[in-house]
Amino acid sequence: MNKLSILSIVAGLICVTISAQARPGIKLGVNNSTISKTLLDSRTGLYIGGILDITFSDYYALQPEVFYSSQGGTSNSTEFGDVEIDYLSLGVTNKFFVAPNKGFHFIIGGGLDFNLKSNFVNILNTEGDGEISPLDVVVYGGLGYEFGLGLILEARYKQGTVSIDFLGGDDLYEEPGSNLNGVFQIGAAYKFKL
Repeated sequence: MNKLSILSIVAGLICVTISAQARPGIKLGVNNSTISKTLLDSRTGLYIGGILDITFSDYYALQPEVFYSSQGGTSNSTEFGDVEIDYLSLGVTNKFFVAPNKGFHFIIGGGLDFNLKSNFVNILNTEGDGEISPLDVVVYGGLGYEFGLGLILEARYKQGTVSIDFLGGDDLYEEPGSNLNGVFQIGAAYKFKL
């Protein structure tokens, strides 16, 4: 056998192993979001989407996620309105279980949030709000509990790393420095049995 054949067989076995242990699911929860260094108060929104739970061992699972997330801030000022930012969030979550396979676990991960209203295409065509960043790079961590039937309860904090004040010209952002998203999320997910 040549090296290409051996590599193909190994890749195939890895794909079969992962697909046998991968379970798709849905995710739904509530966001409490803030934007740092602004005059805005927190905003309550929701997130909803899908997950793919890939179990590698009794103590570790990888969970790619894609979901819609409603974030931003609310204003008490009559001069300024609320800031509503709708994101398409793509993330990769690492789950570390305290006991084998199920139950209490720690979450750490990262991802990209794509602004659905003010994205690169809209900015180039001058149709979107060019003052809100089209992209955010996020990191998050939290805790969760997974029940044997596939129900998962989780609480996490997601921190943005890119200032949402893309061009630096909005009057809502009074303090110097970056205006970063911060989101506390609490919700549930359900993994389907295949």
